[in-house]
Amino acid sequence: MKKIARIDLVGVPWPVNLLKCYRHTGEMQPGEKKVISVADQDIKNNLLLILNTMPELSVDVSAKGHCFDITVTKARPRICAKDCDFTGKD
Repeated sequence: MKKIARIDLVGVPWPVNLLKCYRHTGEMQPGEKKVISVADQDIKNNLLLILNTMPELSVDVSAKGHCFDITVTKARPRICAKDCDFTGKD
């Protein structure tokens, strides 16, 4: 089983936490999971707004004590059927 990377953004000010979150999620490989920890509900909500705009990422949130864990998973690329035509011709 692969180890899940944890990114602790508790106490990291806005917008630095956003930049770190964006950098770490941008480096993710398909199938990889990362858990991002934040303490502030407003920061959690703002990060979720941004993460939910990225179609290749699935996001789950859980409360853990006084913090929130945001679990981010990058989707594996979809494989096209044999007869899939990428030329744009009909």
